[in-house]
Amino acid sequence: MDLLSSEECLLIAQRTLSVVEEHNVILINSQVDAGSKDLMGYMGEYYKLHLEAEVKGDKKKYFFNYFIKSLPRKNEPQREECERKGVFQKESALYSQLLPKIQKYATKKLYPKCYYSRNDILVLEDLTQDYRHLRANEYYTLDHYKLVLEHLSELHAASIAWEEKENVKIYESYKHVLIELHLDANNSWYITGLKAILFLAARNAHFQTMKAQLFIQDKLYNLLTKVEELVVHSKTIRNVLCHRDTWDRNILYHFNNKSSVLPNACCIVDFQLTQYCSPTLDVLFLLYIVAPAEVRRAIYDECLEHYYKNLQHHLGRLGLDKNLKNPLLFGLSPNLRPKCHPKFDYYLNCDRSNILLVIEIHPGYEETIMTPIREKVDYLMENENSYT
Repeated sequence: MDLLSSEECLLIAQRTLSVVEEHNVILINSQVDAGSKDLMGYMGEYYKLHLEAEVKGDKKKYFFNYFIKSLPRKNEPQREECERKGVFQKESALYSQLLPKIQKYATKKLYPKCYYSRNDILVLEDLTQDYRHLRANEYYTLDHYKLVLEHLSELHAASIAWEEKENVKIYESYKHVLIELHLDANNSWYITGLKAILFLAARNAHFQTMKAQLFIQDKLYNLLTKVEELVVHSKTIRNVLCHRDTWDRNILYHFNNKSSVLPNACCIVDFQLTQYCSPTLDVLFLLYIVAPAEVRRAIYDECLEHYYKNLQHHLGRLGLDKNLKNPLLFGLSPNLRPKCHPKFDYYLNCDRSNILLVIEIHPGYEETIMTPIREKVDYLMENENSYT
């Protein structure tokens, strides 16, 4: 597979063996395999890279494994969409320019190490060597949510430390990197997603009163578009570098051993939607997207308190002001990430009314998508004056 040249593979090996002088590293073999079918990418394709190398004068051979994230090669409309939006340019810049400078203020691994990047490819540390997703028979507990919130609090605190200790203004310095790829009126698949919410809400039994139907028809769309205002950097709350996509498949967990029931660490991947904004967005995204509504209601206050205590701990550890304004003062959650479909371009940018076919084929899917929609519409009907 021609994803990487032999020269690029040698460079990756040299960067892995960073304690060895580059000219002493010899590349013996390289191999690229397709990634697992469980790793279907929304904005890319996944592969595994295997390198065999040795060092001059050393009889030992080294075997390295990496995770490759590539622009789509098999789906042309999907590739064009990624190129049009600059998805890989943004993520490559984050891995090379921002995240390493934030990592040095953290005590834990915040992201997978990047060994090589181009505008169409990322070669990353293969986290699956030590981390994994939760299995189908494993469920989130309060401990899982707290662990992710601890991770996010350290990411946020470390970004504040970078700004304060090195006199850096992240947004001003990296505005060209931190472009909004999701919640933007110019993004056709975001607008298509909003229309899908209206379509599903209008047909749901919960909203069949005249009042609800008029609200959906006349007011809901304009209120939903106001979510764009929540992802810009705040003028009243301290902004941080936010991951902004901490759903289940972007969180990998580390376990002490195979018999461990609970993880002792986690790491997050996929920084395409990363933005400089209120930390509220990361916290609420996790609680609204990963946690079922009834679970979220039960753990909500405890999770907010746990996040903020950990944020204060890290600010104190870094010698920073612990008395920052509490960032958890407003509560509209970000929209659900749109689902993929075989007719990528049409479904993404034009029309999702055929989602009814998916509902018919997959029992339980309607409730999965309608629960947050019902919650969102109910909230906006009760609080529309707050957003006008």
